[in-house]
This record gives sequence, structure tokens and C-alpha cells, in this order.
Amino acid sequence: MNPLRALSLTRRVQLALLVGALVAGMVLPHVVSSFILRLVTLALVSALFAMSVDLMAGYAGLVTIGQAGILGTAMYGVGYVASKTDGGIALQITVGFVAGMTAAVIFGLMAMRSSGVYFILITIAQGMIIWGLASLLVNITGAENGLPGIRRPVNIESGFRYYYATLVVVLICSLALFVVVRSPFGHALKGLRGSETRVRMLGHNSAFLKFYMFLVSGFFATVAGILLVYLNEFVNPTDVILGASALPVLMAILGGIGTLIGPFIGAFVIVFLRNWVSLRVDRWQTLMGLTFILVVLFAREGLVGAVSAWWHKRIDGRDGGVSSVLHEPEKREAVLSESG
Repeated sequence: MNPLRALSLTRRVQLALLVGALVAGMVLPHVVSSFILRLVTLALVSALFAMSVDLMAGYAGLVTIGQAGILGTAMYGVGYVASKTDGGIALQITVGFVAGMTAAVIFGLMAMRSSGVYFILITIAQGMIIWGLASLLVNITGAENGLPGIRRPVNIESGFRYYYATLVVVLICSLALFVVVRSPFGHALKGLRGSETRVRMLGHNSAFLKFYMFLVSGFFATVAGILLVYLNEFVNPTDVILGASALPVLMAILGGIGTLIGPFIGAFVIVFLRNWVSLRVDRWQTLMGLTFILVVLFAREGLVGAVSAWWHKRIDGRDGGVSSVLHEPEKREAVLSESG
């Protein structure tokens, strides 16, 4: 039996889109300008960063507004070794990774026993602490002057080679996140989003679950920080300001929070609005604001949710409501428990 015929139409379309995206990603450097290629590279890094936030906000229901603190700490770790010492690439990446994960551990310990609005406030404070340190520790961070002199590894120094390296790393991390959200740990995070009390009743330690969540999310934010610092070849306090932490949350919401493809779509939309459309439209901030307003009004589950609802209604013949929910095992159990 042909395995493709065994798949539903929806699955076959998803597979075709995935293959098409991979092929497009491979040939892209040969058909676009260096400027567009740099924007795509930035969008890939931003998508990875947004997915690290979405793991917390979309799957666990815990919104963080301080994730740039982890990303920025990793960037400063790489930048300090590159600009202040004679350390090579291996040492730069090692120090950056250790710095980012150390920040993730500290952040997790600080926020593991909080929830709701208190969790948001704590993460905001965490990000602001990193920004304050970056602005004050002149001898270490360079303060407003930042840390210049960062160079990419020689074998991926050119723009198109760095793009391919970034593409491979982001794809590997995306696959790892795909496994994480479908693992028992990922299901426990979804339980936190539903009811933390029920999670504790099932025998889970919710505080340690949040701590582990910070570690996993911090790992991907750290990888994104290392990729970003080599892309920009520079780091300064603007990389850890409050807006830098809010941006990945907006990317996840715009694309579709609680999905892995949503942060990708949101990242590409926002990166191109800020860097490509802004060159052609003076009031690009207004355009971005209108985009968010339209999504909130007409696509409350993000662009992915809107397309999914249209597809199920027009193609699969489902109405996007309870009938479509019953096709998903997790949601089916929730609907049956509520009805019975």
C-alpha cells in the first residue's frame, strides 16, 4: 500500500508544504540579494527565539517578558571572549552557552513558584536586571558602546554560508522542539496551561516542572543568542531591552501561539515589516499595528489558526468547532469530560 495514500488530504498538503519550504530554503541564496538573504537569516534566528518563548507561553500558558535576558547573556558571553580575550570560536561558543544556561537556571529558580500575572512581572524584572547590568558594567559589556570585534567562524564567514549554517541549526532545534512538545514532559506543560492544581493532583511537582521548562526554553534561547551575535557581529544593551523580550511574544501570537509553525510565520512577517517594508513605507509602524489589530479581530488563534479553520471548513468539511475538535485525541477527551 502506498504510504502517501494512507495519509489524509490535510497531512499530504502539510507534507507538501514542508518539502516545498525545505527546497525553497536550499535554493534561496541563489535567487535573492544579499540583503534579503540576511533578513531571512535574521527571521530564522528570530523564529527559534520565538519558539523558545512559545514553549512557555503557548504550551504551558506562562507568558515570559524577560527571555531576551537569556538570549542577551549568551550574546555577551560570546562577545566578551571575542573582543576582550584571545579566545577562539570554540571558547566563545562554550562561554556563551554556559552564560545563557546560567541565566536560565537563575531565572527558573526565581520564577518557579509563581504563576499568572506574578510570573509575568518576575520575568519582566529579570530582563530589566540583565539590561541594567549590560548598561552599567562598562569594563565587561562596553555599556552603550557594546562589544565590537566579533567575527564568524572562517568556514561560514560569508553571508550565504552563514545562512546555511543557521538553517541547519534552526531545523535541528525545531525537530527537537517537535519531540519535546509531544513527550510526557510536553504533555505535562499542557497540563500546567489547563490547571496547575490538577497537575499537582496527578503527582507532578509543578514548581520543578516550571524550572525544567525554563531550562529547555533557555537552551533554545541560548542557541538563538549565539546565532544572533555572529549574525550581527556586535552586541549592546539594545539586544536585552524590554522590547526585545516582547517581540518574540508578539511573533508567537501573530503566527499562532501554541504551535511550532506559528512563531516561524510571525517572525518572518515582523522581520520583513521592520526591515524591508520600512524602507518603502514611512509609517510602517502603523502598518504593523494594523496587522496586529486585524489578527486580533479576525484571527484570534493567529494566522495559522485562521488558515487551519478555513481549511477544515472549506476542504475537510468541518466547521472548526466541536466536530473538528473530536478529530484530535487530546481535545476529544476534554470535550467528553466536560459534557459528561
